[in-house]
Amino acid sequence: MRPRCTFGVALAALLIECVACSGANPSSGQTAYLRIQGAQFVAGAIDISSHGQSSSAPLVATLSNELFPGVSGKSISGSVGPGSTAVMLGLQGDSGYWVLPVQDPDPNTAGNLTFSCTASFSPLTPSGDAGHLNLVARATNRSGEIGEARLVPVVMDTPQPSGALVISLEWDTQADLDLHLVLPAGDAGTTEIWSRKPSALPAGQAGATVDDGMAAGYLDVDSNSQCVLDGRRAENVIFPTTAPAGHYVVRVDTFSLCGETTARWHVHVVTPGSSPLDAYGQSTDTDLRFSHGQGAGVQALAFDYAGS
Repeated sequence: MRPRCTFGVALAALLIECVACSGANPSSGQTAYLRIQGAQFVAGAIDISSHGQSSSAPLVATLSNELFPGVSGKSISGSVGPGSTAVMLGLQGDSGYWVLPVQDPDPNTAGNLTFSCTASFSPLTPSGDAGHLNLVARATNRSGEIGEARLVPVVMDTPQPSGALVISLEWDTQADLDLHLVLPAGDAGTTEIWSRKPSALPAGQAGATVDDGMAAGYLDVDSNSQCVLDGRRAENVIFPTTAPAGHYVVRVDTFSLCGETTARWHVHVVTPGSSPLDAYGQSTDTDLRFSHGQGAGVQALAFDYAGS
């Protein structure tokens, strides 16, 4: 069975604070933001210096190097040279690193062996400028020799969208909430933007492109869809350059609590030159009883937009 890993990154000060307030045992990996269940945790930052040995650095692949704090289901895989028996994986500056065994022969490189795990970042992982981090991988063998370090840059980010009109939903637990935006009456195309109809571009418009759909107004992501946790816990409907004038209604649908008890949410509406609008609420088991199609959810707020 392949080991499953859950990882993240911490600055030293954050790690000390976490240990002090939680009482977690550092030797168990509970204080590390990078965690690999089924692998061996080694306390102390992973070494990136050269050991002067001939073992080559592992090849490491990830689906994307731009991540969000709290993301799960992140695939990390790679290949190590002949004779390797294990791989050390850690984040530079974290409180420790993890050792997992190699797996099968690499079909692309004779003599090499593969490794793989599924990873998640802690919600407390630093983002922004502090979120420019390095994933470090080193191969080892039965003699205890350690190969050269392979550093893979990763960026933890929570970008803030901008445009002529931006409607945002964010929430505080790992639930699956959905943002619904009802467009002004009389619009010739879509009457509602949500995960099943993520663009305001009229359906079936001849010659329409992805860029056309985004320019018409679009939902950027279906966060935590089907309880596959992506760490965002935020969705935005963005009109980049222009939005139709009229009356808008913002709804919040609780598709699933994904094992959580509640989810507190915040809706935020921003237009350049106008005061932002905010609404707050909480999703509970009661909200799961209703349908989850078009028109679903509770009304968070309604507003009139003069156009742009």
